[in-house]
Amino acid sequence: MKLFLTSNPFLPDGSINEENEFIWNIKYSLPYETNALFVSSSYRDTLTNDRQATMIKDAFNTKGIFFNKMDVLDLRTASMTREEIVAHNFIILAGGHVPTQNEFMKITGLRRKLEGYDGTIMGISAGSMNAADEVYVLPEKKGEALDSSFPRFEAGLGLTKLQIIPHYDETIASSVDGLSIRERILFDSKGKKFLGLPDGSYVMCTDGVELVYGDHYKVENRLFTKVDAGFMAKSFA
Repeated sequence: MKLFLTSNPFLPDGSINEENEFIWNIKYSLPYETNALFVSSSYRDTLTNDRQATMIKDAFNTKGIFFNKMDVLDLRTASMTREEIVAHNFIILAGGHVPTQNEFMKITGLRRKLEGYDGTIMGISAGSMNAADEVYVLPEKKGEALDSSFPRFEAGLGLTKLQIIPHYDETIASSVDGLSIRERILFDSKGKKFLGLPDGSYVMCTDGVELVYGDHYKVENRLFTKVDAGFMAKSFA
């Protein structure tokens, strides 16, 4: 299996961000005939899911990466079997609301169904977070930061041990319910290690080897460290 963990691989105009050799790495990770599956985050919002899947398909098409088909896993197709899921050699884990997507993944039993998968998976933002064995969950919506029952950690897909904080520059400067997300991350990082990914940076995992492309941040034991990428991809240590 090849795994790409991205913050946001797209530019504001919807085209693919080619920074840090992304388009080349993912292009040569996909077979000539690509059957794609888009795993939604807002699984009840079927119209938005179809629109997002089409936008992603079109963005790849403009870079010479063509899909035979682009199916959507959401409320309509939640009963999809393991055989039907792994028949797709490219699986895209959508961005969006992390707890909602995490809930849907558990409803569908996606972790179990992806065991032994040998295709390519790309996570986008929330999808990259939910790819982890243990997902670090940040509040996003009003009321979540003040809710004592809001989970800080959830079981994910188990595709990586990395706990991703996407859109790092914006996330670290944001607040929810008047509370600083930066302070929350610092507090939660005691005994943990989080990987902060700015947009344009990403992780590529091949046969268990995980390399970070682009500038990124390490948050560990309440300390922030910026890692300058230079010209080489780096392991996250």
